[in-house]
Amino acid sequence: MTTNDHWKQSQSDPLGLGELDAIEPGYDGWAQIESALQAHQVSKRNWQRAGSWLAVAAILVMVIGVVLHGTESGTPGKLPSTEVATSVAGSASVPLNDNVNELIGLSQSMEEQVSKLRQETSSMPAESAIYVAELEDLIAQVDNELSLTPDSIDLWGQRVNLMLDLAQIYQLQRDIDYGRMALL
Repeated sequence: MTTNDHWKQSQSDPLGLGELDAIEPGYDGWAQIESALQAHQVSKRNWQRAGSWLAVAAILVMVIGVVLHGTESGTPGKLPSTEVATSVAGSASVPLNDNVNELIGLSQSMEEQVSKLRQETSSMPAESAIYVAELEDLIAQVDNELSLTPDSIDLWGQRVNLMLDLAQIYQLQRDIDYGRMALL
């Protein structure tokens, strides 16, 4: 062995580790650690999503309540009357029709808002697109039921809530798009 070969060997393997016998490492727990970490992240993500959707639902219920309360009493500050609708007064159907008409109007305005937001939204992540498709399917189901019972206040309320959910998804995506453009 020449001096040059000896120098190359000492530089590439100065401790002589290449001459040691190869052995297999014992059990390592990295696979379990990785799977536990992934499970924790999935669980955390699910809780975050559930919390977000609960917050969205609470906000929507509050908005609908304020809108309906404000339109029933004429002014937002007044409390609704505590009179009980009886057959003697004959006024039980009038507020119901008024509420249905107001929900129909709210549904129509939400439809216009969703249409505008849909046009303003350029792209959407697959997860949001899935939510949009599911919401639109639910709206179609409610519309089908409304064709059978058009005066159902519950169905109109469901339709308005679904439209609010749909509008919120489009609004969020539009805000994200504008945020990206602002960063450019």
